[in-house]
Amino acid sequence: MCSSKINKIKNFHPHPVTGKTDDSFVGLRIKGNDIHFFYPESYRFDEESLKVRMDIIDLLRTISIAKTSSIEPSRANNTTKVQGEYALMSYIWVIRDFLANGFYINREKTYKVNESGRVDWKRTMGTQPIVSNRNIIYPNIIVSVKNEVDNLIVDIHKYCVKKSIDFIGWLFNLSSSFIETKPFNAGIKKLYVATIQKELDKTFEDDKRIRLKHLLNVVVGLDTNENNDEFVYGVDSYYYIFERMIDSIFGNVKNMADFNPKASWQLLQNNYQERNSRDLRPDTIIVRDDGSVFILDSKFYRFGFTGDESDLPETTSIQKQITYGEYISKYVTKVDVKEVYNAFLLPYDKERDKFRSEDNLQYIGFAKSKWKDNKLGYELVHTFLIDLHHVVKTWSRLNHSDDVERLVSEILEHNEEAKGILGV
Repeated sequence: MCSSKINKIKNFHPHPVTGKTDDSFVGLRIKGNDIHFFYPESYRFDEESLKVRMDIIDLLRTISIAKTSSIEPSRANNTTKVQGEYALMSYIWVIRDFLANGFYINREKTYKVNESGRVDWKRTMGTQPIVSNRNIIYPNIIVSVKNEVDNLIVDIHKYCVKKSIDFIGWLFNLSSSFIETKPFNAGIKKLYVATIQKELDKTFEDDKRIRLKHLLNVVVGLDTNENNDEFVYGVDSYYYIFERMIDSIFGNVKNMADFNPKASWQLLQNNYQERNSRDLRPDTIIVRDDGSVFILDSKFYRFGFTGDESDLPETTSIQKQITYGEYISKYVTKVDVKEVYNAFLLPYDKERDKFRSEDNLQYIGFAKSKWKDNKLGYELVHTFLIDLHHVVKTWSRLNHSDDVERLVSEILEHNEEAKGILGV
């Protein structure tokens, strides 16, 4: 009970999000002292947990996916709208770096000859001396002096630490009241940005460049109005992020163009000149050494939360999967395709009573069309629930072989089972 109180975040208001119209924003809204955290309803979240702050950070990290480069940026932009996109992960980085290393100090010295300052004897003795009457004289005394630019970066760093703590210090149980900074205005902001950019242009040290880039993100994201105490960071829809995380975990095909079913238009107004239509594009593809291909469609639908069959993928989604399978089976030549299989992946919370399980992956059945004979592997769309908490925690890892092997083996197993049920 005591540890729960210590861990509790003041003025914190969690909001599970259904994903419906007007209830799809995922992220943070901070106004004054009130912190509003919006998370997908299928994301396991407990504000009394000892790991509550890490659970918040993990979910917020996924939002950066919406602003990373994409081969189809228009698709990402149409699906998600990022607010406050520059600064949040830099706030977190700056605070963690501060906790580990303290305030930035003059790490680089500037050396001058025959000026006032602290003598650097090692460098001085490395210069050419004069020998006179058996005395060794160094005519060029090298001294280390304070670098004015470096000193300015000290001020910038201190200001960025303070502002980062002001925005998200509650994630680390920190207050910025102990940090004193100089007044901030449009002129100072311009100076800070120019100073950081100048240092970036001449710095090749990786660690320093990382720090400077985060400081720049924080400064660029700061409003010159000191009274502005509202902060928003999030996306209007989590659908695209879920799709990208699933692809990161399971997909092993990076160039998807060869797997995209294609069509074209030939219009009278263009003298029937052929013009390409926009391709269909599968979400995720797994290609195995034995020539088997698995087409995955990430569906950020509510079935894993509600159990309501009306929240399952509709016929148009089923039809698209079958089209993908047929196209890849017949027309893809870059891979020696032997068998093609289909699957939907929907989010759920494995610890919630509706579908309580010890497994991150739970099979719920398959979809089929009524215009095919369902004898081919890709004509059935096997459907799984995947624990969203697990996805959020692991999507950025480098090795997902266990998840992939588990999914592939289950698809193959249930495909044989389904054939028996259908008598095909």
